Amino acid sequence: MPRKQGRQAVRNKAVLESVSWQQRLQRLLLKIVVTLGCLAVLVGVFITGSRLLDLRVEQLVLEGAVEHVAVGELETQLAPTLRAGFLTLDLDEVREQLESMPWVYRAGVRRRWPNVVVIEIEEQRPIARWGLDGFLNHEGEYFPAAFADRWSELARLEGPEGSEHDMTRRYKSLEALLEPTGLQVVALHEDSLGQVSAELHNGVQLALGADHHRERIGRFVALWREQLSQQPVMRVDMRYEHGAAVALLPTSQWAVGDFSAANWQEKP
Repeated sequence: MPRKQGRQAVRNKAVLESVSWQQRLQRLLLKIVVTLGCLAVLVGVFITGSRLLDLRVEQLVLEGAVEHVAVGELETQLAPTLRAGFLTLDLDEVREQLESMPWVYRAGVRRRWPNVVVIEIEEQRPIARWGLDGFLNHEGEYFPAAFADRWSELARLEGPEGSEHDMTRRYKSLEALLEPTGLQVVALHEDSLGQVSAELHNGVQLALGADHHRERIGRFVALWREQLSQQPVMRVDMRYEHGAAVALLPTSQWAVGDFSAANWQEKP
């Protein structure tokens, strides 16, 4: 009896060892399958990622109402940057390059799957010409651009370097103050000494000096309405504290008087 039990124990042990070995083999095979599966996924991801990184920008789409910027110009401007590829393209760099173009005030850039870059452009809004080679926008910022006939009616502003914002502010103020008279500014100039002068659409030259511009324009408006609107005026110098010097056409004689007076005397 004990011998029979011993043989049974040996047999059970052998069975257990066989089952244990099979389980270990199954676990090993499972690990191999899982590992191979993970490797396959990684390889697939790598291949797919490589293909995605190789995607090129095939098309530029320009959105927004633009008159001075063409798609061809954009392609030329952005050609080196666009070589980076669709997904690796630095959109901030593209935006900065666009906003460096003369007629671009603000730009937006976004991707459109699978290979399109969409560009939105807000163009500059020139309110005046600046010197001989550019414009001032609505914020008084200078931008260089070639003149065209359509902009010939814009006022021409000139001043020392760095005076663009101040000149824009003066121009807007002058236009607003002159509006009741129907007079318009066609040129505004500041010299190296800070002396400001203007030319009006009717040819009248207006000297405003270095300061007190609003007060002097106010006096000019009153003088124009009361005494000068029907006169052949060539030049008005408002740099006097309480009066003005006026040159008339065609004799170019100077007249000096108090703007608030009912009459003024022509200077002999």
